Amino acid sequence: MGRRATAGFLLGVLALAGCVSDEASLRPRDGAQFGVTKGIFHGRWWNYYERGSSYLSGNLYAQAEADFRQALHGRSTDTWRARTYGLHFVEYFPSRELGVCCFHGGKLDEAEQLLNASLAAVDTDRAHFYLDEVKKARIAQGTLKDDAAPGIVAPAEHIIAERDLPLELSARDAVGVAEVRVNNRVLPQRGSRPEVKAKEKVALTEGKNTVTLTAKNLAGKETTTKVEVTVDLTGPTLGIFTPIEPTVTPDNMIMLEGASADKNGVTRVDCDKRILAESPGVPRLEFNTKLPLAKGENLFVVAARDTAGNETRTAIKVFQGDPASREAKLWLNRQHRDGQALVFASADDGASALQMLAQDAPPAPAAGGEIRLKSPQTDKPYRHSRTLTVSGEVVSASPVKSLQINGEPFDPLTGAPRESFNRRIPIDESTLKDGVGRVAVAVHAEDGAGHAIDKAVDVEVRPVRLDAPESRMPVAVLAFSGAGLDDALVARLRAETESRLAAGGRFRLLDRANLQAVLTEQQLAAALADPDQAIALGRLTNAQIFLVGEVFPRDDKGVEVKVRVISTESSEIVTVIDAFAPDRGDAAAVDQCCASLAAQLTQAYPRLSGEVTAVRGAAGASELLLNWTREDGVRPGAYLLVVTESPPWLGEKTGEVLAPAEFVPVGRARVESAGDTGTRAKTVETKQEGVAIEKGMPAVTM
Repeated sequence: MGRRATAGFLLGVLALAGCVSDEASLRPRDGAQFGVTKGIFHGRWWNYYERGSSYLSGNLYAQAEADFRQALHGRSTDTWRARTYGLHFVEYFPSRELGVCCFHGGKLDEAEQLLNASLAAVDTDRAHFYLDEVKKARIAQGTLKDDAAPGIVAPAEHIIAERDLPLELSARDAVGVAEVRVNNRVLPQRGSRPEVKAKEKVALTEGKNTVTLTAKNLAGKETTTKVEVTVDLTGPTLGIFTPIEPTVTPDNMIMLEGASADKNGVTRVDCDKRILAESPGVPRLEFNTKLPLAKGENLFVVAARDTAGNETRTAIKVFQGDPASREAKLWLNRQHRDGQALVFASADDGASALQMLAQDAPPAPAAGGEIRLKSPQTDKPYRHSRTLTVSGEVVSASPVKSLQINGEPFDPLTGAPRESFNRRIPIDESTLKDGVGRVAVAVHAEDGAGHAIDKAVDVEVRPVRLDAPESRMPVAVLAFSGAGLDDALVARLRAETESRLAAGGRFRLLDRANLQAVLTEQQLAAALADPDQAIALGRLTNAQIFLVGEVFPRDDKGVEVKVRVISTESSEIVTVIDAFAPDRGDAAAVDQCCASLAAQLTQAYPRLSGEVTAVRGAAGASELLLNWTREDGVRPGAYLLVVTESPPWLGEKTGEVLAPAEFVPVGRARVESAGDTGTRAKTVETKQEGVAIEKGMPAVTM
């Protein structure tokens, strides 16, 4: 009986001691209590970690250090998901947080060791941040030298024919490149590195552009370099002096003479793929050659190319035969009537034909000449969303002196009576609704006699793009939650992350309206507030993946964001991405945190281009082998589109390329596995009837 009483007394003392110890551990500061844990402090590793984190948030480094060391004795591995008891899990980074304490305590060597150990277990942005802080402290002490500014390797000055510059750069520093900026915009980066390689798409305007690149090292030294890029959306002017179309000649040869001019330089002129003149890029390139003629109609296509790769084409028609013959007169009549042929009931009725030609002579050309537009065509929609190609020719009785497209001068001209032009004018996408709208085009020219020539059209823009929303990976951001943080900050982190993901063009974000189409308001509210509810409800959306975020307060004013990327098919966590902002009150730092999350998700699901290397199985349920490997980053469960290249739009009379070839989806497939030599996938949807998926077809990840 006495032993039982003694045992009961001891248990009571221990319980009381636990409660007293918990109260004794509290430290007040600035009106707040630190050293707080949920429930009774039982001395388990997770209790020490929780209390140490509370101390750290109050800058009580000595107390936090002691608790993190105790936590490490109980469990030594950093992880996002540590099991405490039952099915309870917590985020657990004792090495990282102890490293933070050691940094603030001036124990730089131990801090570096602990932070590296944490990164070896889990790569987190917060560990990278404090490892850089350790290096900066050593530089300030003089124990680490970083005297030279970083170096930047960037492309040389060049000319491109697109408004988007796919910029690639490399920055190097012996200790570490801490930051890279493009036009003063900081690129997402996780910690400093001896070499940072970046790919960035930079939007440019037509003409000369200066792209400013800056790299900064941990010592604060910066290197800035400028890249000059000329955007040339205007094709070279192509002038034909002889022959003046349409021409009828009894000769078996005809002389072709002309010139091409471009302010950035003409590199080549060819006729039916036979090179007539070449240069490294002169402002004016003249050409002449004799063209052999076959009996009847002859069609020659002359093309000029500039240094940016823009091309302007024109067609020349010559009829070889007796100018007085019925065939020659009929041919001339058809040319003047824009291809409207005359049909006769009997080929033997020559007298009737000649009489009809005399009575129905071609109309006289308008004073000064005419403008013949080849592109755009008003009878079919235009399939580009960024620029509208305006091409054609001005034909005049005297040399063309000036030319304008939508009020913008087109120069230089060659001084020929027939000037072919080609320019892409930017489309203001803000004027389009869902990528569809109308664009007005006005061409104005004047000849040497002062005659004005005008042509105006209204064009429907209706693009078909492989990067259209339906070809992008659908993503739903379901929940961001954070205990002990302002709700407005958590909501901003979620909204800004969504905004960054949408702006990147890689993903198709389901907004709140889309989610409400499948979830009730109550379900949506629960999903946005509770990550566990989000996992259960995520499958109800048509997203391929959904994101669940947890936000943690760090130190006294920092914030760390952990986002679980979860498959909607299996509810398994595909990967975890994270970001850290040292000051949650700094709007720029919070925005950069969200940009980092978006960049990590883009890297986790790269937009890959490849091709089908083998196909087996029945149509509609085919097994595919693609030329991607595990190293390319393709993930099982991801979807891809198999596409086919449609032929380009060609002018019926001239053979000119009016619009380039497009890639059109023919089927959708799901990645089953990624190996060292290829990726296996299965088709899940056929998008075009009668078109089978075949070996050699292009493919792109959704």
